[in-house]
Amino acid sequence: MKKFEKYVADKPEWNLISKEEASLLKMKLGKSHRKESDWEVIKEILGRRNLLTFIPPKRAKGLTTIEKVLCENGNLMVFTNMDDCTRHIQVLQFKGKFRGYVEIGYISFDNVLDIADQHGMNVLIDMNDENNSRCLMYEPAEKRLKAVIVAF
Repeated sequence: MKKFEKYVADKPEWNLISKEEASLLKMKLGKSHRKESDWEVIKEILGRRNLLTFIPPKRAKGLTTIEKVLCENGNLMVFTNMDDCTRHIQVLQFKGKFRGYVEIGYISFDNVLDIADQHGMNVLIDMNDENNSRCLMYEPAEKRLKAVIVAF
């Protein structure tokens, strides 16, 4: 994981999902019923790109890391874009989970799935902190991606 210095959307060495791909993912996720072709597009975008995560300060309440991936409420947390990642950081800071700075880095989608499989943990992708948040979830028990709604 590399230290975050300044975010540049098109930083090629990060190999992040482009803004167009992120919009396409959100559109596919927003559908009430996804066809197999929709899932293929989602898997293809995620499979060839890196995802963002962050390391909270050591004294963060209820937050840990597993192999440098954020772990919150027993789930690994990753993000496809900087906007969702920073929004999540801001919400956690507002809730008083931690103060100060965090280290933001990237990790390949395949590595996230390997970590989830090794530790038997679900992965939430682009989970925001709104009530009834729609996001992607990888379940290691079934080894598949799902669209889920997370209620608080």
